[in-house]
Amino acid sequence: LADLAEEHVPELRNYRPRATTAEFERTLLRELDFRREQSNLQQFARNFAKDPTIHCPRTYPQLTTSRVLTMEYLDGIRLAETDRLRAEGYDLNELARRGATLFLDMIFVHGFYHADPHPGNVLVLRGGVIGLLDCGMVGRISDQLREHLEEALLAVARDDAAHVTVIIMRIGQPPPELDYDALATDVDELLSDYTTRSLEEIDLGQALREITETIRRHHIVLPSSIAMLIKVLVMLDGTARLLSPQFNLTELLAPYYQKLLWSRLSPARHWQRLLRIYSEWEYLGALFPRGLIGLVQQLQTGRFDIHLEHKRLEPSVNRLVFGILTSSLFLGSALLWAFQVPPLFHGISVLGAAGCFMSFALGLRALWAIRRSGHLDR
Repeated sequence: LADLAEEHVPELRNYRPRATTAEFERTLLRELDFRREQSNLQQFARNFAKDPTIHCPRTYPQLTTSRVLTMEYLDGIRLAETDRLRAEGYDLNELARRGATLFLDMIFVHGFYHADPHPGNVLVLRGGVIGLLDCGMVGRISDQLREHLEEALLAVARDDAAHVTVIIMRIGQPPPELDYDALATDVDELLSDYTTRSLEEIDLGQALREITETIRRHHIVLPSSIAMLIKVLVMLDGTARLLSPQFNLTELLAPYYQKLLWSRLSPARHWQRLLRIYSEWEYLGALFPRGLIGLVQQLQTGRFDIHLEHKRLEPSVNRLVFGILTSSLFLGSALLWAFQVPPLFHGISVLGAAGCFMSFALGLRALWAIRRSGHLDR
């Protein structure tokens, strides 16, 4: 279906159905390997080892394979069972806040997060301890992505729509025919709409959906890591509101904005960046002389080749060849008709008339194909 969509539905081609399906397949197969889920559980346990209010089930490696995951049984109440939680005397507002803080710590502090935070995957254990289940699908935030997110948050805080637009184009894959001015206008309108509201009035899930729709409307393809992060934040907002309809995830994001700002200004962070840049320039400095020597040697021996790759010329060439063949068929058939080449029917050359009719039909097909999409071969 993805092949058919990419080949025959131009409106879907920008969304890369084949690449999306391949990513979906990769994620599913990784989630079905229980050894990966065991590794994820162990990583979460290490990340929150010093927090007694969070518990990840202990795994048993000697009893775990790719098809069987053996882990500690957690006896608790799922967040989806709100009536039972209320009957047990739990404060649902506090549970929503603590659960959301847990996932925000995963995302913005550890850079390794549970990617399926629906209410059935979070348990409330005895004493109000939060337990995590189903850690097969996880997300990671790379250093580069973290820097982009920090820049985006700072630009949003400054109400700098132009910089936000640049970051969107840097993170995603914009199409060649992108209308930058139209995108900047849409981003500016979106920011203006939300910067005039108070935190209590902002629905983060709705805001993320509007941002995604704006990006999609301009046919910008987001990487899978960003798409997964947006999905997790939308699900997290919905899960928290299930416990507490008055809950606002945006208020909890404010402290993380301060942490990201201080992290960006950290001398250690800048030192690590300088080391990385130095390493890349050192590699380039070692590679450049060898490459230059090889280039000079190719020039001296006359083996220097330039390879040109053309794109999107096949439809034009096909139309040109098709038009030449059609006109040649018409010209030859017209000559047969004019000279009354037998066999004849009522004085008309049968071959000439058939050829003229066929060339007329082929010419109409070519005009129809050009007018429809410009791709004669599709």
